[in-house]
Amino acid sequence: MWYIILVILGLNYLLINLVLPSNVDSFLGTYILRPLLWIFLSVIVFLIAKYEGLNIWKFNKTKKRGFGEKPIHLALIIGGFQISLLIFIGVFAGFGKSPYSFTPIGIIINLAFVISFLIGIELSRAYLVKKGSKSRKYSTLNIVLVALLFTLIQILPYKLGLLTFAEPIAALEFLAISLITAFSASLLASYLSYLGGASSSIVYMGMLMFFEWFSPILPNPHWIMLAFVGTIVPVLGYMIIQITIQPKQTKKLKKSTKRSTSPQGTIIAIFCVIIVFFSYGYFGVSPTVIYSGSMRPVFDTGDIVLISDVSAEEIKVGDIIQFQNQNMSMPVVHRVYEIYEEGDNTIFITKGDANSDPDRAPVLPNHIMGKVVFNIPKMGWIPITFKNIVKSMGVNF
Repeated sequence: MWYIILVILGLNYLLINLVLPSNVDSFLGTYILRPLLWIFLSVIVFLIAKYEGLNIWKFNKTKKRGFGEKPIHLALIIGGFQISLLIFIGVFAGFGKSPYSFTPIGIIINLAFVISFLIGIELSRAYLVKKGSKSRKYSTLNIVLVALLFTLIQILPYKLGLLTFAEPIAALEFLAISLITAFSASLLASYLSYLGGASSSIVYMGMLMFFEWFSPILPNPHWIMLAFVGTIVPVLGYMIIQITIQPKQTKKLKKSTKRSTSPQGTIIAIFCVIIVFFSYGYFGVSPTVIYSGSMRPVFDTGDIVLISDVSAEEIKVGDIIQFQNQNMSMPVVHRVYEIYEEGDNTIFITKGDANSDPDRAPVLPNHIMGKVVFNIPKMGWIPITFKNIVKSMGVNF
């Protein structure tokens, strides 16, 4: 009766996002009716699972039994690591005040909202994962499809308008946060649910939700860094699971010497490739760390700027460019102060905003590495700190 769960999920999505906002008081719709809808879903899933004899709350498809070798333990470790990493980044990027209420009544209302949503979603996830994984042949494909389903039902309809790419930065943020990052977390939660039941996915997703809803201050990094953390941690989590636990196999599978590649591994590999390609500028944009204060107050030491690959003909006075010539030990990011022609060559004169005089050496077109199109404040302190530690150990870059 899996189709009943899908129908209720679809109805919940329509009611919550289209019907309640326009027909019901916002407080009543958000904090009363929405939790009731998720509770109703939880009850239906529980009854169907019980009727079919499925244990969806807690089971263990692993051989080992020690701490850190069960799915629920790994969910605790991965969730804790993700939160710790966000806090660490917040030290450099700053913290902001939580938008949620912390009055006693507000905490109780938010608690009911979060718990009802979490239980409804994760029980449904566990049921669909287990129901679709009876045949091992299609279990990994089922996990990916379930992860995609629970990613899509959490996207607000109005945000789909961002996919028109009328505003490229907004569209990119939507794709990174609402799709790629959300799908990464959902994929890990679905895999944890496959290995250990709803209790494992509830622990992982619950830690993230409780941190977001009930921490009085929250890290305030740029969305690019949020997308990076939200993608790389599930990737690492999946790798930890593969190293740490061993799924139970039937005798038939034990005799087989062939190893299949799971869709989860393929998708995670794609994410890793995307990150590497972005770092090396294969998407036309590459990140660069600012190591000096010569461009204050626009950029400061520790900022990360995104450099777009553009031709010299496109650069105008006032643009901020990255350039390097044979006399420089590392690239420089300065503003174009003057452009003039000298014979067949175009000459660029640059100047740091914090400097009183222009740079002595002129910049030729073949020296230009790109134009600055975006700035992420303070995120560069992480590689700077790492580089300084390595240098202190006597290793030079």
